Amino acid sequence: MELIYKVKKPETIQRFIKENHIPTSILERDEKYYKIFVNNKIKSRKDTVKKGDKIHFHIKDEDMEKIEAQDLPLDIVYEDEQILIVNKPANMRMMISKKHQKDTLANAIIHHYKNNDIHSKLHFINRLDTDTSGIVMLVKHKFIKFLLSDKLDNEVVFKYKAIVDGEVPVKKFNICLPIAKQKDSSLREVSEAGKDCETKYKVAKEWKSFSMLDIEVKNKITHQIKVHLAHFDFPIVGDRYYNQNKYAVKRLLLHNLQVEFKHPITEEMLTIKTDLPKDFEDFTKI
Repeated sequence: MELIYKVKKPETIQRFIKENHIPTSILERDEKYYKIFVNNKIKSRKDTVKKGDKIHFHIKDEDMEKIEAQDLPLDIVYEDEQILIVNKPANMRMMISKKHQKDTLANAIIHHYKNNDIHSKLHFINRLDTDTSGIVMLVKHKFIKFLLSDKLDNEVVFKYKAIVDGEVPVKKFNICLPIAKQKDSSLREVSEAGKDCETKYKVAKEWKSFSMLDIEVKNKITHQIKVHLAHFDFPIVGDRYYNQNKYAVKRLLLHNLQVEFKHPITEEMLTIKTDLPKDFEDFTKI
């Protein structure tokens, strides 16, 4: 992988490396020099750069996980040398497990990596429950994940859409309630013993018996959106765990619609958006 930075001020390359938190342990090197290039010429860390120069760092490949590659449909909505963003379908598992070694998003991404000579582990920036669809963001090196790690709560913003039961009385609200595992169960519940998290919603559209919500989350934990909404008696349509009502839908009507973030290398502000799944439109016509 190659990292390309645009220099903002005159300084030594060593100083630039320190200011940008680049560990020399990840840099490729030949017998004498690290593979650092400025204007197509290899440079040492003692060399200087000027404003407007572009520094190219060649970093070491990673060993891939031992996951079977499967040629499954993979809806890629954005990709560059450092980042991959895909649109996960509902009812697809994220990762393999002892019981489920195939047909996961991980199998599909490993296939994509192998086909495109991408040497990386699966560094997920966010995860979705199996029954949730939408944006899943990955980075292609542990260093890129490190750069984003302290920005996940405020600078990497995921926005969801959900259709819930009933008319929501408060049209805009921040739900700040801790969530914990239920005793002897894999399900979750609001509990003082749980982890703090926040679900911010706004009513976007209303029908007689249902509402569509725009949702953002902080400190995302398992089942967070589902548990918070069900706690206030407007559970998500199609939620087989926290909604007792049954509907003619084959999926949970929760979709991770878009992500907004500053690119960790180019510093460009990006908004990556998907379309709302057809299931949502079909349900509102019932």
